[in-house]
Amino acid sequence: MSAVPRVRATPAPRTRPAEAPRSASSVAVRRLTAFTYAVFLLVALGLTVTVFPAAGDTPWARSAPAWLVVAVPLVAALVAASVNVLALRTALHPGEGPPRTVALLGLALVAYVPSLLLGVDWLAWTAVLACFLVVVLPLRVAAALYVAGLLLQLGLWRLAGEDWRSTIFAGVSYVATSFLLAVLLRALTTYQELERARAELALAEVLRERVRVSRDLHDLLGRNLTAVSLKVELARRHQRAGREDQLRTELDEVLALSHAAATDLRALVTGYRALSLESELGAARRLLGDAGIGCEVDADPSALTAEAGPEVSEVAAWVVREATTNVLKHARASACRISAHVVDGELRLVVSNDGADAAGVPAQTGNGSGLLGVRERVRSVGGRVDVRSAAGTFELSCTVPLARPGLQDGRPTGRPAGGRTRGGRHPGGRKVGSR
Repeated sequence: MSAVPRVRATPAPRTRPAEAPRSASSVAVRRLTAFTYAVFLLVALGLTVTVFPAAGDTPWARSAPAWLVVAVPLVAALVAASVNVLALRTALHPGEGPPRTVALLGLALVAYVPSLLLGVDWLAWTAVLACFLVVVLPLRVAAALYVAGLLLQLGLWRLAGEDWRSTIFAGVSYVATSFLLAVLLRALTTYQELERARAELALAEVLRERVRVSRDLHDLLGRNLTAVSLKVELARRHQRAGREDQLRTELDEVLALSHAAATDLRALVTGYRALSLESELGAARRLLGDAGIGCEVDADPSALTAEAGPEVSEVAAWVVREATTNVLKHARASACRISAHVVDGELRLVVSNDGADAAGVPAQTGNGSGLLGVRERVRSVGGRVDVRSAAGTFELSCTVPLARPGLQDGRPTGRPAGGRTRGGRHPGGRKVGSR
């Protein structure tokens, strides 16, 4: 038997994994974020304006210079606003602002400490603290601290000698302001998460399409390129032997293979490439026969397609194509057998060959990129792939169940799943042929 040229597969270059988007970047998110910062700054301005009149009635303000009475609440308000902006950054951009504990501690300090000097009106800042408690902390902890803050607010107003009307108003203001700010902040964080999830889904779709293209590129063109190498080698031998007719025949087949590869490539780009099990079985027989490998096909592709449905039969066609390429590239085979039947509600496809341990030929294993692609395809229809190699024989088998949701529509009605005649053959089944 004449030697068949082998095509060594070169390892694919390593690629850096794509980075997931770190934050949402849509215009809507940026606008909503800017709006939230503006609302919090307006709240800070409003709280500062309400504190100024009350600050002048405190005991220390009666004997202090006028500029100091203005400067103290103004500085306190600026510090409080700055701390609130930092806390807002922590809530909206985790990891970029100060730690959560530090932010909440700073809010507590600016909400309560200045009230010792500026009076209980300054406690209106505690509503902002309550807002961040609800948004940042777990619900159970936040609820406990929120209620404690409300009770402390009411108690401090009563200790300051305020009447019940003012005290109740302070409590209502605490609840209403914190609730509105928390709703706004929660809406923004939820919208950010949705935008981030949308961006990650878009990236995942791009990566999935990239994997599909690379897998299909390997599966579609690998066999054609191997066949071209084989045909060119045969053409060279015919040329050296002076067999002009055989030479022209081989060159015509090389041209046909190149046209087929171009057609496959166009189909790959559009994503509408579908394989026929019958054509792949016939192509496997012809290609292996040209390589001097006897090929026996035990299957009825028409009956298989009718019984298993187009989705399963197309997956089987991909398996046959990759298995044929595997035999040509990685084995010094003299015989190959392809068997496909529906047994017990499952499509069982087995491709076996000898010469798997021939000297000077790359090892025929189940770890190549092509077989990984086969596993992905078979797994997508709920099947499994098994690879066995022993005593110089390599066997690739796949099993796909037919009774699967989504495949019932692809099977003719009135025909039981996995129906077969004696011996596991399809009704009217036959051997396609042997060589």
